[in-house]
Amino acid sequence: MDDPKALALFQEILKKTLAKKLPWQPTSEEDKFVASMLGKYTLTLIPYTSLGNWGEREGLPVVTLDDDRKNTIVEINSDVNGVSPEELRTLLVFARRVALNADEKIDELLGELKKGDDEQ
Repeated sequence: MDDPKALALFQEILKKTLAKKLPWQPTSEEDKFVASMLGKYTLTLIPYTSLGNWGEREGLPVVTLDDDRKNTIVEINSDVNGVSPEELRTLLVFARRVALNADEKIDELLGELKKGDDEQ
């Protein structure tokens, strides 16, 4: 589907997420993240397109933009021309890192692991 505005929005979301400038937050649902924008919009990122018959996750990550009345303004997935499955997976990985402060935790663990190297 050709949707230039959805593509432009996705590209900015990805760019800002990679730069750690989007305030992704975890939700009560596993691997679902949200970011509030301008006090009236919410970006939601889920790791799958749908659930199968047995509850298994199917498909690729999906981003939705909702307004303050819970109306979905746009849904961005791999059906949008120019949005690749790889970019969607990258967005999920880095949104998770932001939401869970993963980089700080990884740095802490790396520091601890490297301590043993200094003592030898």
